[in-house]
Amino acid sequence: METIWVLGATGKGGRAIAAELIGTRADVVLVGRDRDRLATAAASLGGQNRTVLAPGPSELATLIAAEKPTVVVNTIGPFGETTAPLARACVTAGSHYVDLANELPPVQAVLNMDADARSAGVTLVTGAGFGVLATEALVIELAGGRPSASRATVAAMPVVDGLGSAVLSSVIDAVAFGGRRYRDGQLLRTRLGADHAWIPLPDLPAIQALAVPTGELEAAHRASGAGDVVALSSEVPSGRLARAALPVMSALLAVRPIRAGVQRLVERARLTPPAKSGDTSWAYARLEWPDGTHREAWLRTGEGYGFTAKVAAHTVARLSDGQGRPGAFTPGALFGADLARDAGAQIIAPGTVTS
Repeated sequence: METIWVLGATGKGGRAIAAELIGTRADVVLVGRDRDRLATAAASLGGQNRTVLAPGPSELATLIAAEKPTVVVNTIGPFGETTAPLARACVTAGSHYVDLANELPPVQAVLNMDADARSAGVTLVTGAGFGVLATEALVIELAGGRPSASRATVAAMPVVDGLGSAVLSSVIDAVAFGGRRYRDGQLLRTRLGADHAWIPLPDLPAIQALAVPTGELEAAHRASGAGDVVALSSEVPSGRLARAALPVMSALLAVRPIRAGVQRLVERARLTPPAKSGDTSWAYARLEWPDGTHREAWLRTGEGYGFTAKVAAHTVARLSDGQGRPGAFTPGALFGADLARDAGAQIIAPGTVTS
């Protein structure tokens, strides 16, 4: 029987993914570092699931090498610390790997393992959630059958029913990394907070978003072929005062001891749901071509964590069923835009517009 390990199964994302996978033909194993919380998670999911205790990434890598699960899904943030060692462990073990990362460095780190994954005959998928797939699916739809775009703009605007520590850790890492965008095909450093925009929505008020160095930037660059790419998000405060403060915050968080201290505080904090503006999450993409034409598309779905759990579960189930191929991928690059539809999203893509 195929075995699926869910790392971080006691967290919000891990438990939701495990709930989606239970009842499939695979053996779902809950993996975490707290025995009592693992037992509670197992009980809430039916009580029949095997659990594995592992204090940290190095111990997890050793266990993966020893037990060689069919698929490992990593929900443990900050992903900058967990993706590379766990993806390498999966390559060594011959296990497929899936994560929820959306910070640019870990997404690029996994994609850079493509040759090793091909040699090992395994599939690595990074960004299997709202972050990466929601905007990537739109770019794939808009780019299909056309030459490479000259410019791509994407924006993620999720609504979530609470902030987990992994999400906050990812935001901290993104702020610490500083601004990035593609210009003339080169990934360039920019001042964090310099690029912001009001993102139009169908028959709704526009939403303000700020450019941040997410995995969506890399996915949009690859899917569109565009030399100029910017990725925006509504998850980082984008008001005038916030934009002015972000470069200072970025410089402070770039100091490793400061960032580590903030991460520890986040991990220990009791988190409460943020104010909600509705129950619909949105993503947006716009591609422009040298001939002056452009196309826009929107993705509409429900609460962001729920969509992420479905995306990850569909990805894991397909890999468990042998539907992947060797190499390292973002989810849309491997399974196409229909993966987002299968997870419950609607894609709205009007026709081409001449500027």
